[in-house]
Amino acid sequence: MNKNPYFLDNNSEQRLIEDITRETISAMGRKIYYIPRVNFNLDYLYGESSVTKFDGSHQLVAYVNDVNGFGGQGDLMTKFGIDLKDRIELVLSRKDFQDTITRVDSDLPRPKEGDLIYFVDSDTLFEINFVEHENPFYPLGKLYTYVLTCETFTYSNEEFETDQTFIDDVETEYTKNAFELYFTGLTGNFIVGETVFHIMGNTSDGPISPIITNADGVGQAYSWNPNTKLLILGNQSGEFNIEAGEYIYGVSSGIAAEISSYGNLELKYSHNPITDLNALDGVKLEEEKDADNIFNFDETDPFSEGNY
Repeated sequence: MNKNPYFLDNNSEQRLIEDITRETISAMGRKIYYIPRVNFNLDYLYGESSVTKFDGSHQLVAYVNDVNGFGGQGDLMTKFGIDLKDRIELVLSRKDFQDTITRVDSDLPRPKEGDLIYFVDSDTLFEINFVEHENPFYPLGKLYTYVLTCETFTYSNEEFETDQTFIDDVETEYTKNAFELYFTGLTGNFIVGETVFHIMGNTSDGPISPIITNADGVGQAYSWNPNTKLLILGNQSGEFNIEAGEYIYGVSSGIAAEISSYGNLELKYSHNPITDLNALDGVKLEEEKDADNIFNFDETDPFSEGNY
């Protein structure tokens, strides 16, 4: 059975619905900025990139599906701080997206998962988790909107160059400078997250007692590689002289480490609530593991009653 020829999809009617949709979104929607994601060194197996940059921004108007507020789990208090799990559904006009973004950037024929939305009213960055492109389902044989399901974005050392200072500020707000230090003749290990300090001109045994009250500079062990003896020191305050022969002391590990050289002095590390090393409680566990050997790594199978 064929479709009734007297009820055909009409181009003029499709344009009418499209214009009404755009007008409704324009009148009742809220201002947003669409921020494309650029991936470098993309791992196609895992779909992840070692370096991510958000480049440029495009102003649009989006309709908020739920007027009662953000969805999701809301603000959760965890052991790492406050974890924001707000969700939002936004409706974009296809025509507006194509005219504003696709015409300028042909690599963006539609909104993409992983890109960001800056919601102006709440000053919040959202990450697009899913793009529904068939809702509503072909009224009069055509699609007119995109429905974006978004969740609060968690900053993780991405680079921002959106040309909007109030968006780019997220990079400076949630990062601190860090630098790389290499050591020689070191037998112990720093503990990730511990406080470290520096006394300028001091050696491991004097002349000044290596206690934190005598420190010229105080920082934090952001990362430690026991094989290469590389320490990434961040969250620093005070003064550091990181020339070869100077010493860095670990408060929790009790280490006195002689600097042999330094690497990158302009690293940026995230210090947002989820990844803030000040809030980690693993330092105490590491101390107990080193002191009491609470983990048994012998070859005996614990489930075989010692027979294997």
